[in-house]
Amino acid sequence: MRFLLFILILILNCKPSLKRSPLEYFVLPRNNVNATGSSIPTATPLSTSKDITAYSIPSLGITGIINGTQISLASDTLTSFSPLVARFTTTGKTVTVAGINQVSDVTSNSYSSNLTYVVTAEDGSTKNYTVTLTAPRTYGGGSLVIWLKADSLALSDGALVSTWPDMSGYGNHFTQATASKQPTYRTNQVNGLPALQFRQATIQNMVISSGGVNLYIDDNASFFFVFKLIQTNAAGTTILNINGSNGREMALTDPSGQYLQCRNGVSCSQTSGAVIDRSSFVAIGSIQIQGATVNEIWNGDLKGVIAATGGNFNYVGGASPGTSYLPNGNLDADFAEVLFFNTALSQTEIDKIFCYLRAKYNLISTNTSCGI
Repeated sequence: MRFLLFILILILNCKPSLKRSPLEYFVLPRNNVNATGSSIPTATPLSTSKDITAYSIPSLGITGIINGTQISLASDTLTSFSPLVARFTTTGKTVTVAGINQVSDVTSNSYSSNLTYVVTAEDGSTKNYTVTLTAPRTYGGGSLVIWLKADSLALSDGALVSTWPDMSGYGNHFTQATASKQPTYRTNQVNGLPALQFRQATIQNMVISSGGVNLYIDDNASFFFVFKLIQTNAAGTTILNINGSNGREMALTDPSGQYLQCRNGVSCSQTSGAVIDRSSFVAIGSIQIQGATVNEIWNGDLKGVIAATGGNFNYVGGASPGTSYLPNGNLDADFAEVLFFNTALSQTEIDKIFCYLRAKYNLISTNTSCGI
């Protein structure tokens, strides 16, 4: 009887506790294992990287300038287009052009028109790059007759320049035999590149005294120059004169520094009236279409258009051959590059020239077209 009473008391006093130890709530991480106990690899997220990090054409010895998704190259030797092989590096998984897989140092393409490189990442996302090869010697039916580049000279800072070689292939080299009139070579002037410094105090200029080759054909012309204007002259400031008396002349007003299209010794016309900034380099283009228009373009942006009618734009009476000069000695300016075509270029060719100049000299414009 006592035993049964003890069991009853024990049952009545043994109530379950609702409180739990903190250890009861701690759950150890579960191992990522399969049914056999082996570890299962954790999946790595697919890469989204899809950049082209370097681009060149080894056969031409040229390297592309990558700016965002635009890749710009320029050749001063190319005279016709044939398939070329590119060398490139990419962070993407695959690269294609027009659906064709691209292999660095293997796949060839024609660069007569712009190429679109499609880079695909591991995750399947894509990025498009536009590749433009500017080849000025192929433009206008091979009408590039003057091409002066400061970076074609291998000189020390402060050196005097007696010859500025022409890269057009026609041998229209500009020279200056008188030391006091020779321009000065200056390094690191624009985007790390050199420029030739011309000063009117010593009448610095360079000339083609023998008339040159293929400089004079008709009233069509395309002129591009990259310079920093410092000071003009009230006596008349010429940038470039082709074939002297009654020849084609590109000039500036004084003192404001507005661009002029002239017939030497006859008259000049402003093509935009825009005042050139004197604090930085600018690429200016002047395109004359015979009997139609003259366009003035800065870094690729159209600044003005005038009618190219009347004797002011007729150069048939110009001296041929005659002396050509850059500039006339009445100009303080630093020139990095000069191109002259004796024909009117197409809009695509104009866009490609400015695409090249913007990339090379780090110039800014609203119009960023690189042609087609």
